[in-house]
Amino acid sequence: MAREVTTTGSKKIKTLYKEFNEHFPYLRLKLLSSTEFKKSKEGKTVYGLDIEKTLSEVREKTGAGKISFSGRKKIETVEKEFEEIFGLYVQICYTEGNGNRYYTTGEDSKTLTVLNREKEASGCKKGEWN
Repeated sequence: MAREVTTTGSKKIKTLYKEFNEHFPYLRLKLLSSTEFKKSKEGKTVYGLDIEKTLSEVREKTGAGKISFSGRKKIETVEKEFEEIFGLYVQICYTEGNGNRYYTTGEDSKTLTVLNREKEASGCKKGEWN
């Protein structure tokens, strides 16, 4: 069975997060607006977008758009597509066994499947989408 997540503007953020985590249980998504992204780059705490809203309600670029990603897609490609299509910044994250949470900085050339397997093998937590 191919592991694929598809989203359009009508999907709620919490649904996208849950579907992503069902396919890649040792990884999670974090969507940020441009303002939140800038804060994260400055090392400030960011909380992400309201998960009860749809992508259309929070997107910063207008127009139709659809993103599909499977396990063969590289992390950097997923992040680039969200920025180009929705004007949103996405980070792929993981939670270590001790509860520390990290972005995939330096691992963006890996595919989702490869990174998910690596994080499983290293003892990361499963099912941490929220």
